[in-house]
Amino acid sequence: MNLYNNGLYQEALDALLSEDIDPVDDPELAYLMGLCYTRLEEFSAAVFYLEKATERDISLIRVFQCRMVLSYVYNITRDFKSAEKQLKKVLEDGFESCQIFTSLGYALWSQKKVEESIDFLSRSLEMDPDNANTLNSMGYIMADEGINPEKAVEYCHLALSFQPDNGNYLDSLAWALFRTGKLKEARNYAERALDAGADKSVCREHLNMIDQYDKF
Repeated sequence: MNLYNNGLYQEALDALLSEDIDPVDDPELAYLMGLCYTRLEEFSAAVFYLEKATERDISLIRVFQCRMVLSYVYNITRDFKSAEKQLKKVLEDGFESCQIFTSLGYALWSQKKVEESIDFLSRSLEMDPDNANTLNSMGYIMADEGINPEKAVEYCHLALSFQPDNGNYLDSLAWALFRTGKLKEARNYAERALDAGADKSVCREHLNMIDQYDKF
């Protein structure tokens, strides 16, 4: 754990692998190995060990932690149905948080379940109206779906007020402004988003769309 907490994930994994115990039979060991593999972005191995941990662990807290990491991995790898399944099991176990609601909202939206997605994001904002991640997600999804673009701009502006240098938040605001027809402002924020480290493929796609409309 000292190695893991110091960011030495491969060294931590090597130490765990040196244990004379089959991780499949030891839920705690499987969980720790799943964490290491997740950090190393070896997602197939991470899923294997985290799933084994959830099947055998009797610690409700550790099962919760496993499911949260699994939902993250599944969202990253675009297995949104599996992410939804893990997060709904977390809710069934009695856990609720902005992170759970927002992650579930993203997984649902990615499956075109827009109404249900917005419902969970709204529940997150009821819990914490100033949660920047939820505000950004709500603003982006509303803008992308053409749902009250002006309100989407408000959500994105508010998210950005908490994290003004967040590239993905800048890109979300650019997309929301584009949806309201404010092309000059949209381009400005999209260019800033690129410089701030936003997802380049998504941001360039947005910039291309803005430029196409600006020609007419």
